Amino acid sequence: MVTATTTCSNNLLVRFVSNSSGLLQSSMSSSYNSLMDCSWSLSSNTKLELVFVSFYTESFADYVYVYDGDSTSSPLIGQFSGSSVPAPIESSSHNLYVRFTSDGSNQYSGFRALYRGMLHLRILM
Repeated sequence: MVTATTTCSNNLLVRFVSNSSGLLQSSMSSSYNSLMDCSWSLSSNTKLELVFVSFYTESFADYVYVYDGDSTSSPLIGQFSGSSVPAPIESSSHNLYVRFTSDGSNQYSGFRALYRGMLHLRILM
């Protein structure tokens, strides 16, 4: 079971696909807003995986930060900006924290990311 909350429910989407996965996106329209500072908190009873399916932010100005834990005090996994889709991210714990910030200049299409709880199978020999 995965739970997800956001600080910007008016302009950011948290869509639950099932109890173990969902979708985060930076905008409900064709581009995100200026001067955004929004976050998502993901928690699960297993490790989490975050897979970006699209990514286009203003380079060196608008950033997505992913933390391995439940806040910005947790270890930073990555800071992403521009048009390169980040590689899939796996948490080391049961929490991921995602923060998105934009400045006042250009706005682009932003990002869409799938999240899911990781099922670890044990093979008995």
